[in-house]
Amino acid sequence: MNKIYLFLISLISFLGIIVGIILNKIAKEEIKFGKFGARYFVWMKRIILILLIIIVTYFIENIALVLSFFIIGFILSIFLSEYFSLSLAMLFGFLNESKVFIIISSLVFLYGLPYGSMLRRIKKEYVLILLFFFFPLLFVFIEIKQDILIGLVSGGCLNYIIRR
Repeated sequence: MNKIYLFLISLISFLGIIVGIILNKIAKEEIKFGKFGARYFVWMKRIILILLIIIVTYFIENIALVLSFFIIGFILSIFLSEYFSLSLAMLFGFLNESKVFIIISSLVFLYGLPYGSMLRRIKKEYVLILLFFFFPLLFVFIEIKQDILIGLVSGGCLNYIIRR
């Protein structure tokens, strides 16, 4: 695939947050944040992250390198947004130029739907999420081992599965 198309697909996948915000505004009665309402959104996000980990770990070549960066990704995800881990997953697919990129982009879009629906107010902090999402795309022109990306992605996603 052409690099421009891959970049446009990554932009479209980020629009899942905006579609989620629109869904929240349209169907306020359907999205209840009471005792049980947000639980379904949290589980949807967890399932998408589990699928992302399964897809990315399929391509492991060096287990020791993956495990070391898994720990680093787990620790980094404490301080950074989950969209940083998702953008690293998209970078993994982008660098492989495979059909996996389409699957990862679709999962990122689907992850943005409950994420955007759960946002109550748009704050300045959410602008940082946009920066975290596009920061790894700067590494497109640098050669990175895919095992490093696999470790960072799976460690970061697992932290978000456990934490939330």
